[in-house]
Amino acid sequence: MPRRSPSPPDGRGPRRDAPAAALRWCLRRARLVLAGAALVTLLAGAVGATGLDRLTHGGLVPSGSAFARDNAVLGGRYAASAPDLVLLVRTDAAGGVDDSSVARRARAVERGLGRFPGVVHTSSYWRTADPALRSRDGRAALIVVDLGEDEGRAWRAADTLVPEVTGRHGNLTVTAGGPAWSAVEAMRESRRDLLRAELIAMPLAALVLLFVFRSLVAAVVPLLTGAVAVAGTLAALSLLAHVTEVSAYAANITSALGFGLAVDYALFLVTRFREERAAGLAVADAVTRAVATAGRTVLVSAAVVALSLCSLFLFPLGLLRSLAWAGITVVLLSAAATVVVVPALLVVLAPHLDRFDVFARLRVRRGGADRTATEGLWWRWVARTVCRRPALWLTVCVGLLGLCVLPAAHAAFGISDARVLPPHSEPHAVARSAAQDFPRPPARQVLIGLPPSTPAAALDRYARRVAALPGAAEVRTVTGTYRGRAHTPLPPQHGRRFATPGGPLLTVDSRHAPHTAPAARLVRAVRALPAPGGHAPVTGEAVRTVDTGNALVGALPGACALTAAVTFVLLALFTRSLLIPLKAVAVAGLSLTACMGCLVHVFQDGHLRGLVGDFTVTGHLDGAIVVFVLVVAYALSIDYETFLLSRVCEAYTVLGDTAEAVTAGLWRTGRLVTGASLAVAAAMGALATSQVTPLKVAGVGLALATVVDATLVRGVLVPALMTLAGRANWWLPGPLAAFALRPAPPEAHRAATPAGLPGPRDPADPPSSRIPPPQP
Repeated sequence: MPRRSPSPPDGRGPRRDAPAAALRWCLRRARLVLAGAALVTLLAGAVGATGLDRLTHGGLVPSGSAFARDNAVLGGRYAASAPDLVLLVRTDAAGGVDDSSVARRARAVERGLGRFPGVVHTSSYWRTADPALRSRDGRAALIVVDLGEDEGRAWRAADTLVPEVTGRHGNLTVTAGGPAWSAVEAMRESRRDLLRAELIAMPLAALVLLFVFRSLVAAVVPLLTGAVAVAGTLAALSLLAHVTEVSAYAANITSALGFGLAVDYALFLVTRFREERAAGLAVADAVTRAVATAGRTVLVSAAVVALSLCSLFLFPLGLLRSLAWAGITVVLLSAAATVVVVPALLVVLAPHLDRFDVFARLRVRRGGADRTATEGLWWRWVARTVCRRPALWLTVCVGLLGLCVLPAAHAAFGISDARVLPPHSEPHAVARSAAQDFPRPPARQVLIGLPPSTPAAALDRYARRVAALPGAAEVRTVTGTYRGRAHTPLPPQHGRRFATPGGPLLTVDSRHAPHTAPAARLVRAVRALPAPGGHAPVTGEAVRTVDTGNALVGALPGACALTAAVTFVLLALFTRSLLIPLKAVAVAGLSLTACMGCLVHVFQDGHLRGLVGDFTVTGHLDGAIVVFVLVVAYALSIDYETFLLSRVCEAYTVLGDTAEAVTAGLWRTGRLVTGASLAVAAAMGALATSQVTPLKVAGVGLALATVVDATLVRGVLVPALMTLAGRANWWLPGPLAAFALRPAPPEAHRAATPAGLPGPRDPADPPSSRIPPPQP
């Protein structure tokens, strides 16, 4: 006779509630549930595959920022907003760009731009005679195009326009760059990277699961769950794109995240099912017990991850908000697939779950011992070693993480530009040529608009003050060119382009690249300088960088507070402790800072490019992508913490000793969490093959954070802290003390012991005999 399922670890009886009834219904109709899941997955995959075209590469401008307002004003009134598209025109004519035939064809190309929808205005060397738009060797010149203030419309216009105007035009060769065309190329590249990442992640995750489960059939269950989550995620993104802007990066990052989390969750549930089966429960009882324990932990973990991702809504960037929607969707889908599809799979596959160990011949058996006897020996040794000298190992672990933290001290943040693409890509090549071959690249310009009633004398005084600012190389306006204290009048035909319908326009050429600290100081100095007529709108690439950084920094405290509060409340309810949630937040913060240091060392400083693939070192990190990586890494950190704590709390109710409970919890979850982290790292690390740097940063950062957190942090730091805290782990203040987690009374040990945990202690037994090995 199969024995009864034991009571939950809190000592309460089995609950006859709606979720339990739904689970029983699913188990009785397992094949029907699987057929329905397969149909839904196929439909979701079809919807997702057809909806990728609606994803965008916008959301990089902070909504409501001064840059957004001023850029719209300058584009509308002054026809001089920051360019969306830059066309590089090269010629091999003897007279260079000043040749009459070259000028005629170039003007024809510029006039032809007006017939494309979305083109607001254009400017070129041949129309304005602006020397800033002519290369130093006279063989190339620029046409800059404004495609309006809406990012999504700008890149769609560029997608239509660029293929028509680039290429050969007689003795001209036209290539395209600028933010809009860079966005289009990045989106195309990210789609190719998505397929490549999935083709890499699936086999790697399968290998990890084969080593963890030692069964091909058992390894298939998490993979199927991951496929369900990925298909559902792509369909959800496609539907979301109808009502809100969804970044193309969301498809790559959240698909990898969804696959990793679904594999993670299913792995824990399948492992718990096998333990219950090994303890003597029937299939249905074992599934019920696994869902009641590991499934409950999965739901708590998913809630923590989803609510942590909600903090991204506090950032006024469409990119982060779309990633938040996508991330929350994929987490909920992963959890739902785990608690619905996996139980049905276990019922159907239970008789075959331990078959086909494809690596059986590669395993080393010592003296023919049964594999269950040696299961988890490494983590048992780690648990005992750490709990025996917790202070020593705490010091060692904090020291190692501290070394990783050091590079974070000089972290620099900016926004993505064409350099996130491969060097051979067209936008990257155009940006490189504009920076190297032209005296004043458009990306370095800061544009200022003044009221139409500004007197010439006031304009002259203001231009001189702007030209005297640190970092300003040259200022050009109606009254002339200003370099430091020097003033040179402009010829009338050149000065007319600064007399716009909205008023006088000033073009400030910065000495520094727009993503550098000196360029940011110049923007702040220009804004702080009193302008004739009051507020003067200011725009440019450096202005966008400053306002994006301000938006991220301004929202960061609220996001951190929200994430920490969510973690504390949910873990306090889950563990019935105050110290454990506080410790979890502090440890996650240290782990994230170490992750940040590693990202700075690799991507900002340019080290270890041979390991992560080549990329262009820009001297800064994309602030929006880093925020997303840290939020997801934090959520995954709490995810593994939740699984460890669930087994520690379960063991504490039986053993009544914190050190032994920590040892038992680490022993039982160490190998499992390591395998799960490797599966997630395989899914996320596959993004390191991307040709787009932000995706590479996300993949490397999340893979590294996952592995370090699941091994060093979860294997050493957390056990050492909990062992040192002792009974303080379970303390609650007076009014809440009745809810504190307490060990079961000795006479209830045998009846209330969860499967696989030690029973009552025999004083003659050594501690090691009280903790059986984990089941395969």
